[in-house]
Amino acid sequence: MANALPARPNLDWLRKTAKDHLRELRAQDPARKLADAQLAVARQYGFSSWRALKAHVDQLHSTSPSLADEDVAVFLRHVGAGHIDAIKDALAARLDLITAVGPHPYWGGRPQALHVSIETGRRDVFDLLLAAGADINGNNRLYDHWSPLMITYDKDRPDMRETLLARGARIGVVEALMAGDDVAVKRMLQRGRSALPPDPNGGSILAFARTPYAIDRLLELGAAVDVKDRWETTPMEAFSRLGPRGQDLVEHLLSRGVAAPPEVHARVGDKDAIARMLNADPHLIENDDIILAAVDFGHHGLVRWLIDRGANPNARSRIGSQGTVLHSAAFEGDLEMVKLLVAAGADVHAIDPEHQGTPEGWARASIEITNNPQCAVVADYLRDLPTSAPAQPKRRAPPPSSA
Repeated sequence: MANALPARPNLDWLRKTAKDHLRELRAQDPARKLADAQLAVARQYGFSSWRALKAHVDQLHSTSPSLADEDVAVFLRHVGAGHIDAIKDALAARLDLITAVGPHPYWGGRPQALHVSIETGRRDVFDLLLAAGADINGNNRLYDHWSPLMITYDKDRPDMRETLLARGARIGVVEALMAGDDVAVKRMLQRGRSALPPDPNGGSILAFARTPYAIDRLLELGAAVDVKDRWETTPMEAFSRLGPRGQDLVEHLLSRGVAAPPEVHARVGDKDAIARMLNADPHLIENDDIILAAVDFGHHGLVRWLIDRGANPNARSRIGSQGTVLHSAAFEGDLEMVKLLVAAGADVHAIDPEHQGTPEGWARASIEITNNPQCAVVADYLRDLPTSAPAQPKRRAPPPSSA
């Protein structure tokens, strides 16, 4: 999660913070520039760029204080948790909370309440916010340009999407890309590169293509194939994070000469591609990113196959909160995957470095964050496991052939 700014942040203090951070960066790499330090400070507070952070601070100081950031943060937390009565009481006292922008209750960026209700799948909250006058198009500048409509595509909320469209939600280039509407994309991009909007997430707009035509058209316009966004994700990785529905996009980008690491194939469940890679290099099974990707996207058969060939059932992510594969399965509420990993020797008491949480703790946190009732089932299963020392995972040397 990003750090919260003070209610009335001081831009001079933020500039000094960036300069102090620059000295730390240059101690490791003398070539680092002030822009690198400013970007790091901006991301620390949940903004995609220093410009976005500065714009937010300027806006706060150009208007009379109305809502404290802390008040908006509390309101957004109620929205994320689905506390209907608390939301109604808050809006009765301050209706301007409906359009307020504030710190995300669970991760970085500064959304509005409608964004959060869609992300967490809170249909009752979503309806309440619309009835209270929420902007269907959203104030998205400080949320990496993510509109409410974009989130309905990303989180697969078709019922909410239809409601927004019926109310006249604006469809821009990115929304058309995410909808896979090639007719609209072709029309919108007739003016060429000048028609491209700011890249959401600060990466490449190519990551939002959902059809081969859209990929080809964006490449014609010079869209980058190797630029990482603020989440360190390239377009190829973004396609794979769609799971099986992203496989055609991965294959099309491969046909255009863009390489894909093995974890990309694991996310889409392409066992044959991974088998070919393991045949060429059996020691690739020691790459924890592969089983992490397969677990993240619920490929039970592939995970069993990888573990049988020596993959690590205690594999740990190198980024983010650095949880284990069991943390990931628990957060997703995937009981079958959790049982599979526990049987293979996954440590149910493993702790993530950022939140100091166990897999059970992640499952319980996810009950609120993802609004997934299966997370409670997983949490109870992990709680009720015997308290004896966990079985040691069985690791064997990579086989000469992994086919």
